[in-house]
Amino acid sequence: MVQTEQGIMYFATRSGVLEFDGRNWNLIPGKGAIYSLQIDAAGDMYWAGADGYGKLEADDKGFLQLKTWSRPEVKDVYQCLVVKDKVYFLTDVALYMHKEETKPIRLPATTLSGSFTGMTELFGSIYLNTGQGILKADGDHLVATTLGFSNEDEILFSSAYQNMYIVGLANNKLYLCGEDLRPREMVLEDQPYITASVVVSGSWVNRDLLVLGTLRGGLIFIHAASGKTQEIINYSTGLPDNEVYALMNDKSQSIWLAHEYGFTRVSPYLPFRSFSHYDGLQGNLLCALSLGDQVYVGTSLGLYALQKEEVFEEVIHYDYVLKPAKKEVKKEAAPPLASPPAEETKPPVAEAQSKKKGFLWFLKRKRVESKPTTEGKADVAVTPVEPEATSPANTNPAAKPSYQRIKKVEKVLRSAHYVYKKVAGIDAKITSLEQVGDHLVAAGLGGAYEVTGLQAWPLVEEPVRSVFNAADEKMLFISTYKDEIRTMVLGEEGWQTSSILNPLDEPVIHIFKGAEHEFWLCGLDQVHRVEIENQQIKTIQSIPVNNPNFDGTAGIFRKNEVVAINSQGFFKYDRSRQTFVPIDTLAKPLRYFASDNDIWFRDAHRWNLFGQHPGQSNLDLLNLFSDLRFIASDQTSDNLWLITGNNELYKFFGEKFTPYEPGYPLLLKSVRNDNRKVSRAGLMELDQEKSSVSFEIVQPDYLGSESVEYRYQLFGLEKGWSEWSSSYNIVDFPYLPAGEYTLMAQAKDIFGKVQDLPPVKFEVLPPYWKRPWFYAMEFALFASLVLLSFRLSTRYRFISRILSLLTIILLIQFIQTAIGETFETRTSPVKDFFVQVLVAFLILPVEGYLRKLMLRSLGAQTALHRFVSPKPPVAVEEKQEEN
Repeated sequence: MVQTEQGIMYFATRSGVLEFDGRNWNLIPGKGAIYSLQIDAAGDMYWAGADGYGKLEADDKGFLQLKTWSRPEVKDVYQCLVVKDKVYFLTDVALYMHKEETKPIRLPATTLSGSFTGMTELFGSIYLNTGQGILKADGDHLVATTLGFSNEDEILFSSAYQNMYIVGLANNKLYLCGEDLRPREMVLEDQPYITASVVVSGSWVNRDLLVLGTLRGGLIFIHAASGKTQEIINYSTGLPDNEVYALMNDKSQSIWLAHEYGFTRVSPYLPFRSFSHYDGLQGNLLCALSLGDQVYVGTSLGLYALQKEEVFEEVIHYDYVLKPAKKEVKKEAAPPLASPPAEETKPPVAEAQSKKKGFLWFLKRKRVESKPTTEGKADVAVTPVEPEATSPANTNPAAKPSYQRIKKVEKVLRSAHYVYKKVAGIDAKITSLEQVGDHLVAAGLGGAYEVTGLQAWPLVEEPVRSVFNAADEKMLFISTYKDEIRTMVLGEEGWQTSSILNPLDEPVIHIFKGAEHEFWLCGLDQVHRVEIENQQIKTIQSIPVNNPNFDGTAGIFRKNEVVAINSQGFFKYDRSRQTFVPIDTLAKPLRYFASDNDIWFRDAHRWNLFGQHPGQSNLDLLNLFSDLRFIASDQTSDNLWLITGNNELYKFFGEKFTPYEPGYPLLLKSVRNDNRKVSRAGLMELDQEKSSVSFEIVQPDYLGSESVEYRYQLFGLEKGWSEWSSSYNIVDFPYLPAGEYTLMAQAKDIFGKVQDLPPVKFEVLPPYWKRPWFYAMEFALFASLVLLSFRLSTRYRFISRILSLLTIILLIQFIQTAIGETFETRTSPVKDFFVQVLVAFLILPVEGYLRKLMLRSLGAQTALHRFVSPKPPVAVEEKQEEN
């Protein structure tokens, strides 16, 4: 995988090289599988594959093609590298070095070195994995290295950042290598997990972060300085497969990885975290909320809580400790009952151990064989064991040391993962979640519930639309499907029903707090103002609002103003007139959500924020999603919970730092004329009869390619710019009149940054019989015939004069066409008509001169002369006087 300076991605595949610009894929076919791609500082790309190796070059029309450099006998080139101005291609039997297409240097594998299995680069030098270990390529021969690795070691990958390399070996260990070429092993916090996952590739992400691709564990992000694992991206967190074939770090500090199902891009600095890929979550996602460290998600099947599960493994081992020796005095003073009872006599230790063998059982067997009887208890947990007598001092029973075996069981944490567990007591759809102190209130079709941990208790056992917590008044508003508003008061015995509003004859979907003791209940075409004092409802006022579509109305209290929103736009409450008036400065929303005195709404182009917290730095990233169906503030106003149209749940960190590139340039990808690709090089010329032309432009973007908007302007046909639209990456012109044109285009990404396309000039040519050169050719042809007729006899004099007349007519037509093409506007038929009239007046003197020139050779009494030359009016007046 490689990326050009323009941002285009290229992938090596079995069918050739895949080109990807963020929107469309294009296959550059090859003769066989492509194994490796490399790009140099100049932007030239090189390939290695089953059919040899070579370079990607543009043909005469500007389209990339695979050009072969290798000889026909060179096959299965599985790796290539670019080092400064040289390109290296590796097979298992030889290394080829090119500075140019011809005259490669070949370094063959020998019987001493064995086959080549891989190559890597460190500080401009090439190192090869061979059957004899790691060797260095020095010109046309191999030399030993000073890296200090053993002959059994094999370098899997190396990645450079400034003057430091990260080197990965086949034994799953990582090394940091500086310019002194003395690799130092990195101490990794999770080395056992990394070893079990099997490292296959790796790369620097930036100065502080590196990433490993594994065979069984997905991606592992590691802090470079401490060796601590920062993040693990695998199947549980959204990766299609845990097996990583290859990876690459792009120019935006994001990771591209290849797997069995295609390619995936991972952005570790993107301030989104997915919460929908953990096991246990069922149903369509409807709402989400954090309560402390607990995450709750309401779905169409109930309420779910995210729980951490730790998997422990019991490790059993035995310790042998010295048993304190018993004093002889105590033995003599002991009563007879101190002797072991007969029924406690156990079989020999050897027989017991034959039934249940523990750790170090073979050591205990030796001790038993040396002393067939034991004084220890038969308890499995504690077994006294006496060592063999090795000296005369041990023959004294009172001096013999006695050992006992102690069984210990330790729980070792093997893994930890998160799963969703259903909250008991809720078996219906949950559409609303509200934090009430340290507790959670969930509402839905089953009613309203108070939730603690994984248990729920009903507050209202009838379908509920929404819940609002009036914290200052210690009250709870519950809107039911009966169009009632229930208010509950928090007392010593919990929530108690206080009062019920009269039916409002319309559903209340949203409730928010206004000024002091003021609450607003949003219905379909009315907003109800409620005043509360001492936990009692005092007044209710209903205020109509424009909502002919009966969409849900929401609102907030902002800067001492009440603002409502629905599909018709924004409305501000005028207290003096007691009515809602439209806010014309804000566009009509296509989607909108209100939460925590903020309104998030999407117009025709992007998401916007209106409310108390307008300073979120990463709000533009919401434009990655055009189909959000839930937005709500988390415990802080900067963080948001998002649910997308494809049932994905994300937590958005509004103030998290997000590095990104300023944007790639806008490119002309292709031009199609009459459904055929045409060359993009030089000035394009199109035929008017087939003037249907389509331009495909693209700004490479892998964060929100579908959210990039385009606009265009065609000089020579249109005066103004088109509207911004994400579909204008393809500009279609079904028909264009003859003339010269210049296409201008712009692209705008989700952050509002605009990129300009270099002007694209092209010309539409009229049919050949309408072009000036054709009229000039006709004029030349008839003029030559006239000259020829002058040499004929007098009996062809009439034909000669006819040819002269046609030549003059064609000359006049040629002049008129040339001038008309020069001054034609093509903006309006009326304007073009007046231009043609003006041209006719301009060439009128020329036409008169040519007519006189032609008539000189004609007699005054000839019919042609009388037809061309009108009678003078004076002669007519004289005849009238004579009469």
